[in-house]
Amino acid sequence: MALCWLRYGMGLFGAALFYVLFPGWLGGYVLVLTLLLPLFSLVFSLPTALLLRGEILLPPEGGRRAAPCPVQVHLKAPWGLPLARVAFQLQYENMFSHEKGRESHSFPLVRGEEWVDSAFTSHSFGVVQCRLRYFRGYDLLGLFPIFSRKGEGDRVLCRPLEGAGLEMGGHDPGQDGDQGKSPMGGEVRPYRPGDSLKSIHWKNSARLQTLLVRSEGGGRAGALVAFDLYGTPETLQSKLDRAWGLLSGLLRQEISCQVLVRRGEGQAECFHVENQGELQKLFWTLGEKQPAAPPPQGGSAPFAVPEGLYFRLEDEEEGEVQP
Repeated sequence: MALCWLRYGMGLFGAALFYVLFPGWLGGYVLVLTLLLPLFSLVFSLPTALLLRGEILLPPEGGRRAAPCPVQVHLKAPWGLPLARVAFQLQYENMFSHEKGRESHSFPLVRGEEWVDSAFTSHSFGVVQCRLRYFRGYDLLGLFPIFSRKGEGDRVLCRPLEGAGLEMGGHDPGQDGDQGKSPMGGEVRPYRPGDSLKSIHWKNSARLQTLLVRSEGGGRAGALVAFDLYGTPETLQSKLDRAWGLLSGLLRQEISCQVLVRRGEGQAECFHVENQGELQKLFWTLGEKQPAAPPPQGGSAPFAVPEGLYFRLEDEEEGEVQP
């Protein structure tokens, strides 16, 4: 804007010099026209600038943390009258970690609508709120900013990275209480002395690195995953990465999951996850607000866990831990 005023000042100085060198009606006409030119520019551009609209478009599938997430801003003017330029600033805020970022754009708008491509990178999992922090157009000469109504905002899920899935490197095989269900249908439980070798479910045993045997029962495969939603930022992000990887791997094996999540000192919340859509919904719910502060040392009550195929995610880096 300062450059535009400098150019106008130089033009006004030229008109005044012309009036001095060539006094009369022509010099006066040029000087008056130069003085009124900013007003004409403002009146000409004011309706377009006031009715200018901006819409933020985010990918429906969301993005991943530590990776660029594309953003499009759709600007539309009602009559397509030209403006010197349009300026706006995109603001990003992660509702889970409160990580913030801003990005400014300024360009001429010579058509009725314009698409602006941008991107943001969030280094933390969470739901990211995107909005236009300010949004304004400039008159035809670029002298006056005209603030328009703020454009609409939108939210997108920044998913965790997919950590180790069903390799189960952190499991401790051979312990009790590991009863679950087979991906092929029918319940499974840990091998006990005296069980027939014919009843061993070799596929699940190889995958989970512990002997599992078939027992009577039917229904779809099932597993229980439990974790606390607190810790240092690094360990919390690592835990969520492993949770996403584990749940994605279980769903790929057609194992439906029951997820227990404890956000603070209260009772654990229970979520049922049977497909990728419900997995996305679960992490959207977790990422909509900042996690609660961790309880005092030793104040965390143990999870109330029924019998079944059970995975508990701790802060250690080695992976999932089975009680």
